[in-house]
Amino acid sequence: MTRFFRSAAARRAAGAATLVLMLAIAVLSLVPAGDLPPVEGSDKLKHFIAYGSLGGALTLALGPGRAVRAFLITIIYGALMEVAQGLAPTGREFSLLDEVANILGAGLGTSLALVLRR
Repeated sequence: MTRFFRSAAARRAAGAATLVLMLAIAVLSLVPAGDLPPVEGSDKLKHFIAYGSLGGALTLALGPGRAVRAFLITIIYGALMEVAQGLAPTGREFSLLDEVANILGAGLGTSLALVLRR
């Protein structure tokens, strides 16, 4: 099983998943909150899961030896999305606590991807 996560096919699939996740996160971050379907659960947990998924997918996509790069790209993307929320006229705002959840999720996702690749 772990052999699969080291294969070129896994890297391609993870690359595609990374692009889909980045697009989904951008849309969900920049659409006015009132236009989103209601989803039960903590907002911070949603951020944690989204950025954990992104960090894990990006770590697998970039391949061995690039986990720190994947982690940094993920947290920078999260910060950019938070800033964009604050600048966009959608009624959404920048939240430092959301960014903390993004960072924690990215860290866990990156770590899990490293474990899967071993």
